[in-house]
Parts: sequence; structure tokens; C-alpha cells
Amino acid sequence: MPRRLWISALGLWPGLPQIWSGQEVLGLILAALFAVTLNLAIITQFIWTESFAPGWPAFFAVLATMTWVLGLAYTFWWVWRCHPERYRAEIDRLFREAIEHYLQGRWNEARGRYEQILAMDETDADALMQLGTLFLRTDQAALARRTFRQCLELDGGVKWRWEISQALARLGED
Repeated sequence: MPRRLWISALGLWPGLPQIWSGQEVLGLILAALFAVTLNLAIITQFIWTESFAPGWPAFFAVLATMTWVLGLAYTFWWVWRCHPERYRAEIDRLFREAIEHYLQGRWNEARGRYEQILAMDETDADALMQLGTLFLRTDQAALARRTFRQCLELDGGVKWRWEISQALARLGED
């Protein structure tokens, strides 16, 4: 199942897609808000029916429904407009520019492009590998080690395992 479709399916519970996609704070806020409004609707409708004025159960039910609808709408909007797969053309352009800057020795410009790519898609193993190589080239060993390790943790980083092990060996690690 494609990741975008999976995230859309998780939208049945507000906040869960955001947590799954790395927006933990927003996801927890949405999930807690929905849980509170849903619990209030259930409690006022079925448990403490005499404790609240007659209009409150309907108000909490509408509030829970609106929270659910807005959470679902936000999820679909995010998947349609902001998901990293949508930015593939922009990421490819930035990657080409970063390589060009790297080959011309303009390290800061190359680093900026790689960081822009990673801001759009933090799972881009190719950009992480190139960023680690740039850190290695500019004698920033600690950043290079961290970036290479982060690249190895990604699914796409498996193809760079040999290159990363060679770079880490040059840095004095196994």
C-alpha cells in the first residue's frame, strides 16, 4: 500500500496520520481534542444524562463531529498538497543544483540545497549520503558521522552501506 494511501486511511482517527508522518505534536493535539470531545459527547448522551442541560449533549456531539471532519479534511489536504511525494520535481532540481555546487567547491550553497531537500523529505537517503560526503570533505567529522549513521537507518540507505563504511573507516570507526 503506498504511503500516501496509508496515511489517508489513518485519517479515520484524527491525529494518527500526523503522528505517523512525523508531526507528533500536532497529531497529539488533534487526537486529544477529538478524544475529549468524543468522550464528552458519549458521557453527556448516555451516562450522565441528567447532569447537563438539554442542549449540551447535542453540542458535544456536533463538536466531536466537527473535530473529526476537520481532522480528516486537514489530513486529506496535507496528503494532497504537502506530502513529500508531491515535491519530487522540486527535490530533483535541488539535488542537481547541490551536486553542481559541490563539484564547483561551493560547499555552503551545496549544503543549503541538501538541507532544503531534507526539510521536504527527511527520508531522502541520497541527499543524506551526499550531505555526509560534503561534511567529510569540509572536515566536519562529527557531522559526517551523524549524517552517515542517519542515512544507514533509512530503508534507502542500504544501497550506500559500502560507501558509508569506507567513509567511517577513514574517520577511524568500524
